[in-house]
Amino acid sequence: MAARSPITCHVLDSSCGRPGRNVPVKLEILNTAANNTWGGLATGLTDSDGRVGTLLDPSHQLVAGIYRMTFQTSDYWASVGVTAYFHPYVQIIFEVAPGAEKQHYHIPLLLSPYSYTTYRGS
Repeated sequence: MAARSPITCHVLDSSCGRPGRNVPVKLEILNTAANNTWGGLATGLTDSDGRVGTLLDPSHQLVAGIYRMTFQTSDYWASVGVTAYFHPYVQIIFEVAPGAEKQHYHIPLLLSPYSYTTYRGS
């Protein structure tokens, strides 16, 4: 298998059954030593298949901690002509547990104008 970012994501628009294209994505880590502030790690934009597979360099070593992925969904809804929606952005907070730093973390977002869901993908 080719080297890949240790954290990837995928947006699927479940209201129409298509990939969520051109969704801005931001990845951060919680810095507990600095008054629990969020530190930026990476930004990206979903591709034509709704994926960001290059958030981090494949050689990036994750550290145990709390991570936050923000999807700027208002930009997506505007791009597909949807004017009525409930979530202008979606934040998914997840943990990389001690001892699990070498695992791959895939964060899918299933999105519709008034709801969303996620799970840990593979």
